[in-house]
Amino acid sequence: MSEKPSPYADIIGVLTLLPALVREKRRREGLSVRAAAKQVGIPYQNLSRYERGGDAVLGTTVLPLLKWVAQ
Repeated sequence: MSEKPSPYADIIGVLTLLPALVREKRRREGLSVRAAAKQVGIPYQNLSRYERGGDAVLGTTVLPLLKWVAQ
């Protein structure tokens, strides 16, 4: 019997890809880290660190980043 994939697996997949998606959108739009962070509404240091795979993004930052990438 095969099990359906968990919806949590999809969420984990998106969150795993989010740094690359953010970086890709920022570069595609020709934005600096500072300009992108201003659009998202987060400190540029946090965005820079997150794009490089640094600290995990806080819950208060995930939703704005997801919304920004989806625009």
